[in-house]
Amino acid sequence: MKPYPSIPRAVGQSFFEIPNAYLFDKLDGRNVRVEWTKKQQWHKWGSRHRLFDATDAEFAPAIPLFPQIYAEPLARIATKNRWQGLTVFLELWQQDSLGGVFVPEQPFQLTLFDVAPYKECQMGPREFMRTFEGVPTAKFLGMTNWTRGFVDQVRRGEVAVTLEGVVAKAGERHKLMLSKAKTQKWIDAILARYGEEVGKKLIES
Repeated sequence: MKPYPSIPRAVGQSFFEIPNAYLFDKLDGRNVRVEWTKKQQWHKWGSRHRLFDATDAEFAPAIPLFPQIYAEPLARIATKNRWQGLTVFLELWQQDSLGGVFVPEQPFQLTLFDVAPYKECQMGPREFMRTFEGVPTAKFLGMTNWTRGFVDQVRRGEVAVTLEGVVAKAGERHKLMLSKAKTQKWIDAILARYGEEVGKKLIES
C-alpha cells in the first residue's frame, strides 16, 4: 500500500523556498490511507505506518465515515479517468484533537488531502484541485511564494487556519515539492498539554 511521504518542516537549514506554492490548511489528526482497485473497489485501510480494520481501537472510526462522504464520488472519478487503482490520503480528526490524540466521545471528521493513482506519484496541487473539484478536501488557502517571511506570518497566526498550520505544495508528480509550517498557538497548546519532552517530539514530527 502506497505510503505518504514525510513533509519537511520549514525551519532551520532545511528550509527551502517554493515559488507559487499552493497553500492548504493542515488539520490536526492522524493520517489514513484507503486503497481502491477496479476489481476489488475500496478494500484496504491503513494508517501512515500500518494496515487496520474495523476492530482497530485507534483508526476504526474512519471506516464508516468514508462511504458517507467519499467512496462513491472518488470511485466515479477513478473510473472516469480509467485508473486501475487509487490510493487516497485523508486526515481523521476532531474539533479538539491535538497532536494527533483523540478526545473520547467527540465526533470524528474525515478530510481528503492527497491522491495517488495506481503506479503513479501523488498528484500535484493544481491537478488535484482540478480533478477533485466538488469533493470535500483540505481547505485551499490561496497561493504565495513560500519564503521565511511567509512562514513567520503563519507562526504568528496571521494566516487563517484551523489551528495547526499550513502545508505548501508546488510542482507535479515526481517533481512535487512539499513543506509545512506550524502556528505558535498550536505549539503553545502542545507544550501546555503534553509537557516539554513529549511536546517537543510532537512539534518536530
